[in-house]
Amino acid sequence: MQYFRINQDTDYLNAPVISDIIQQIDRRHTTREQAHNIAEITIFQLVSKEEDDFIDLLSRQLFLVSEPLKEAIRLYIPKLTFKMVILANHVQKQQRTYYLPIFEPIDCLSDKSIMTPDKSVIKKLVLKPSLMEKHSLFRVQHSYETIIIARLDAAESILRRNFRGIKLDRIELE
Repeated sequence: MQYFRINQDTDYLNAPVISDIIQQIDRRHTTREQAHNIAEITIFQLVSKEEDDFIDLLSRQLFLVSEPLKEAIRLYIPKLTFKMVILANHVQKQQRTYYLPIFEPIDCLSDKSIMTPDKSVIKKLVLKPSLMEKHSLFRVQHSYETIIIARLDAAESILRRNFRGIKLDRIELE
């Protein structure tokens, strides 16, 4: 089976940038056990720009998905919890609703992965396939990075829907 990492496509240069994430959402709370610490609706101010390109996936700061992408994810994980996030640009008088999915973390990171000395960044991602077989979409358990993985069928489903701003990178398996 093939697996892919889901990321924001960096070709979209005007994707929204949130100015005050750390004050409102602690990344450590993006697990099922800690999700109750995140408000059901969070409003973020965007860094002022001339115009924001509201693509379907934002993953540079938090892993946020648009409503249509949320529905595609629900096809594979019907009971997945989502927290609503509203992104507001007061300069441009724009706002959009996104969703923060609370994926189940899977401890499937291989010892063959290459990390920085402090283990905060994974330079080369290698996963253990035997631990992820039952999951079509999931989060790799890692303290610092949010790594979302899609099995081939889920990745193809996402690609067929012509979402904007999504990049899929094939993952090396042990």
